[in-house]
Amino acid sequence: MFAPAAYAGRGAVGFIVPGVGTTVTRASALASLERGEVVHALLGGTPHGKVLVRPSPRDGSLLTFYVALPPQGRTPNTTRYPIAVVGCGLHGLLTSTATRIPGLVSIADVAHAARHGTCRIAPLGTKADANAATTLRSLDRRLVHMSAARGWAVVAVLVTVGALSLAAAGPGVLACAAAVAASLLLAAAGVEGFWPLLLGVSAITVAFAVVGVRRRLVPPLVLGFLVVLLVVLIADTQLNSLAVLGARPDGGGRFYGITNQLETLLLAPVLAAAAADGLPWFACVSTVALVTVGWSHAGADGGGLLVYAAALGFLALRLRGARLTPVRLALVVGAAVVVTLALVGLDAALGGSSHVTHAVGTGPGSLFGDLGRRLHLSYLSITVSWGKALEFLGGLAALVIIAVRFRRGPTVEAMLVGLAVSFLVNDTPVDIAFLGGLGCWTLVRWESVDSRAMRRAPAALFAACLLVLVVAACGSQGTTHALPETVIGTVQQEAPGKALFTSNGCSGCHTYQPAAATGKIGPDLDKLSTYAKRANQPLPKFVHQSIVDPNAYVEKGYPKGVMPSFKQLSASDITALVAFLTKPSTG
Repeated sequence: MFAPAAYAGRGAVGFIVPGVGTTVTRASALASLERGEVVHALLGGTPHGKVLVRPSPRDGSLLTFYVALPPQGRTPNTTRYPIAVVGCGLHGLLTSTATRIPGLVSIADVAHAARHGTCRIAPLGTKADANAATTLRSLDRRLVHMSAARGWAVVAVLVTVGALSLAAAGPGVLACAAAVAASLLLAAAGVEGFWPLLLGVSAITVAFAVVGVRRRLVPPLVLGFLVVLLVVLIADTQLNSLAVLGARPDGGGRFYGITNQLETLLLAPVLAAAAADGLPWFACVSTVALVTVGWSHAGADGGGLLVYAAALGFLALRLRGARLTPVRLALVVGAAVVVTLALVGLDAALGGSSHVTHAVGTGPGSLFGDLGRRLHLSYLSITVSWGKALEFLGGLAALVIIAVRFRRGPTVEAMLVGLAVSFLVNDTPVDIAFLGGLGCWTLVRWESVDSRAMRRAPAALFAACLLVLVVAACGSQGTTHALPETVIGTVQQEAPGKALFTSNGCSGCHTYQPAAATGKIGPDLDKLSTYAKRANQPLPKFVHQSIVDPNAYVEKGYPKGVMPSFKQLSASDITALVAFLTKPSTG
């Protein structure tokens, strides 16, 4: 790995996020680099599309792209790797329309930029910065700190908002929005420390939320916050991206805009504000909320747009006092879809461009394919560990208790409808379950503020959910562990040798038909028996020696010292690799 400072004086520099999800392999990063696309780690992590560019040790004639990749094997996707583009007078920080964060580049953009073979590097760009290397160090440090604090910040929000909702109804609802405001303020102040972030989120949330004791102030405050949030998302994208409750650029899944986490956290105060004072007020709050969530200039969360449209549509039906029938519910669903498509179409007509406008513009097949992928990803994210499963079940249990045990008013029912849609169209069910349960709880308190009988039950529910959250956090030790090579029960088990071949990046350099590998940097491994005969060695011995000491036998036409040694692998792994390379049907 090289230091960006080594190229900052003669080129544009930045960092790449090598994949999407909690883990990444060198092979998947290389495949993404070559093909200009990424696949979530839970879905395999390795794209199989058309190769656009091939890495080469030679400098380019006009531009040279220097890219560092993750080490061999599977590693946590919490490290960013340097990239430099030298030539054509480029200087400063690399930028990307996919990230909207100067200095941070999506690995999927590199192939599209390099394939031009000219000084044009779109979709990448540059931003002038005389101290680019220093700026990158600061950016990387902040991302590391945000990643370390994010999970515990959510716990702090759950505890703080839950306690406030027990104390008083107004502060509880307002606290959901106040927590997001606190996160943005801390990001604007440049706060990075673990404890300052956690204590700051809780303290500022309480300070902002106590105003909610005067219930009539809650709706205008929520509307005002939505307007401010919309301005921030448009004018200062990076502020939200580097906030502890903001986007998640460290994992490559969401670089900017409204995440599923924020969408779920803000739904309760939006519904409370929309139901406050007649149709004009409802229309005003609904419009601002839908624009904030769905406009491409603000980040375009397509799933969130559908969730808010469904929840607000159901709320409008309930506020009219209409009796709920299957026909009316179907009309609400249809209206939500129509409103969503209309807003996306208007966004595209006004020049907006995002993954949402692209998905809608490519037709129903693309939309249904994306929905299926999200449902599969949701299932995998729940079953990846017992801690995640416990968190999800705890949040889901809270939602069921609220739906069955408590008297449900219009906003609570609208929240439940929105969450049901969110489970279908979004891919973070754990966040949706717990934060959705929190939002429902605050709305229960908002609607039943004068009911003494409901004071003890929410307290017991809060304690039970907190216990589940703490147990799950202890089980996961506050960290995200590497996933297994294969998720049992969802993906067909591969031969161990094939999995090792792929995870160690062999397919990026070698051609080998049993592994569907088409690399051109090293010798063609389909001809291993020929190479072994030339070396006058039995095939298994030749392959074993080439794995632990690649320079022992170097095929003519290929330089020494290019392939790294893999002698650090265990004896069983080396045996499995040898078996796969000599007898692929059994390896």
